[in-house]
Parts: sequence; C-alpha cells; structure tokens
Amino acid sequence: MTSPFLPALDAHAHIAPDVTPSQIVALGQSVVFAMTRTLDEARQVRSRRDTALVWGVGVHPGLAAARAAWDAEQFKELIGSFALVGEIGLDRRGGDFPRQRSILKEILSVVSDEPVLVSVHSSGAAAEVVECLCEADVRGAILHWFNGDSDDTMRAVDSGAYFSVNAAMSPDRVSMFPPERVLCETDFPARRIGARQPADVQSAERMLSQIWNKTVAEVRAKTWWNLRNLSESSGAIERLPSQVADTLLYL
Repeated sequence: MTSPFLPALDAHAHIAPDVTPSQIVALGQSVVFAMTRTLDEARQVRSRRDTALVWGVGVHPGLAAARAAWDAEQFKELIGSFALVGEIGLDRRGGDFPRQRSILKEILSVVSDEPVLVSVHSSGAAAEVVECLCEADVRGAILHWFNGDSDDTMRAVDSGAYFSVNAAMSPDRVSMFPPERVLCETDFPARRIGARQPADVQSAERMLSQIWNKTVAEVRAKTWWNLRNLSESSGAIERLPSQVADTLLYL
C-alpha cells in the first residue's frame, strides 16, 4: 500500500483549462502538474486556484498553432503567475525544427532567472534539448518521458535535471536515472501509458519499486522528497500552491 499521508503525485499530465471542480474532486487525493500547450491556454488558467493542480505556462513544440502564437513578451508577462513552465521543448517530428529551437532558447533565457519548475519534452531530440538546458543553466528542469541514450542521460544528470517517468518506459532506461532525480507521470491522455485519469501513477510506482527494490509506499515517499529538493533548489516552492508547498515542507 502507498502512504495514507501522501497523495499521488503526477509530474506531467494534460488537463483542459475549463476543468470543473467536480472533475478535479474525481481525481481523488492527488497533486497533478497540469501542462498547457499554448499561451492562450495559460492565460485561461492564470487566475485558477486549484489546490490539487499545479498549472503550467507552456508552448508545446509539436503544435504549429502554439509556435505561431508564440510571443516572448506575453510569456514574460505570464510567467510571474506560475510555479511551473510546461510543456515546452523540442519534437523531431513536430515540424519547423529551427523555429522550435529558437522558441525553446527564448523560453529558457527567461526561465533561467525565474523560480520555477520546467517540464521539458524531448521526443527525437534528446541531445539537442540537453544541450539547450546546459547552455541556459536551468535550475528546475524535469525531463518528461526522456528517451536519450546513456551519454545524453549523463549530460542531463550533470546539468542538474530531473526525470518524470511513466509505465510505458523501458525499465532498463529508467534504471539509468539516479533515484534521487526521479518523479512519476502519466502524460494523460497518452494511450500507451494506460492511465485511466491524471494521477493514476500506480503502474509507474510499481515499476520503480521493482527497479529500486523498495515498497510502493517508499517509492511514493521518495518521489515526494525528490520534488521537495528540486522545489527548494529552484526556488519554485515559494510559488507552489500552499497545500502543495505545505506537503513538501512537512515530509
């Protein structure tokens, strides 16, 4: 069994900006990092105060509409209202890769001076994403569904990045990540993972329990402790919803 005192922690999921309070209640005892894909979606959630959700301001690299609407000044104006930036990154199959890279570098140049967590997409472009993180010296990076090779992983670790993992990932790959740098995710509604809803991280926790030879309860406690360390080192703990920050402080 998982700890009765710690809610499920999902470090990367997609939730509609108009999600209702009753839909959030249906997630049960949980904390979900809710990504946005465009600056317009981020504006929609900017004033929300959902205790179970940590909303992000994002520009999804694989979404042409998000790239077309990118505006650095709007992003700078929005970021002060968020403890999380996401989803951002690079996607090799997402189209207009030079434009993706330009946007990512602009985002990271702003993020490097902000006390935020940063959920980063790197599909087909692991080496390039790690290079960008190293150049920008980002403190709160969380590499989402990272499939880089051992060299990419070593560079990411050296840069200070963390990793959010899901049940669709190879245990061999996940075992390359230092346990003290790992969080769980669903990437809901991604079908390959099989999560029934955001915060359905039990499959990922079971995988980690086998890799780390720990109980599922110990895995959950470990991922929460990892989030505390990252939130403190990045300064994001000062912007997180009070309920989430209190959970971290009283671990």
